[in-house]
Amino acid sequence: MRIYNRLIIYLALAFSVVNSVLAFAGQRDVQVYFILDLMAYLIITLLYVYLNPRARGALTAVNAVFFTGFGVIVVLKIINIIKP
Repeated sequence: MRIYNRLIIYLALAFSVVNSVLAFAGQRDVQVYFILDLMAYLIITLLYVYLNPRARGALTAVNAVFFTGFGVIVVLKIINIIKP
């Protein structure tokens, strides 16, 4: 099995576990799901530093999308705090 196949399997497994635990806990806030999935994604992809440059480039693009979503969540939370 190739290294990127293991990466995809571990990501799918981690997302399934995290989302199942949150669903059983009764979490209804989508932002919590997103942030915990982002954390799982970053931890697992940091373990796979030996991917070829093409795969690392694709992961960099995915990282950019995730960080943009995280930035939007932070800005929305700040707006809710500042707004009276």
